[in-house]
Amino acid sequence: MTTPVQTVTPTLELATDKQVYDIGDLLTLTATYSDGSVAPVTLSITASASDAAGNVVTAEIDVTVNTQVQQPMQVGVSDSSGQQYTLVSNEAGVAVLTTTIQAPPAS
Repeated sequence: MTTPVQTVTPTLELATDKQVYDIGDLLTLTATYSDGSVAPVTLSITASASDAAGNVVTAEIDVTVNTQVQQPMQVGVSDSSGQQYTLVSNEAGVAVLTTTIQAPPAS
């Protein structure tokens, strides 16, 4: 038994390889995302077992099944210093970008 298709909003989380950088350091940015078009449905599973005395016990679990394969999303990056980022990889669900830290523009 399945439930109706749920509408899912894409998600995006960012992480860097460290918190503090010096000029000239390579910054690696990892963007982890979920594509809203995977159209997940809930699959409910029920199991039962009985012992020799006839005592029956049941258990249930729900799992999420994506009805479509996660596709890569386009990821664009900007920062307050105007640095250029290079896309290193973009597999379904995870994009990795890098930039070399430059001196910030003069104020």
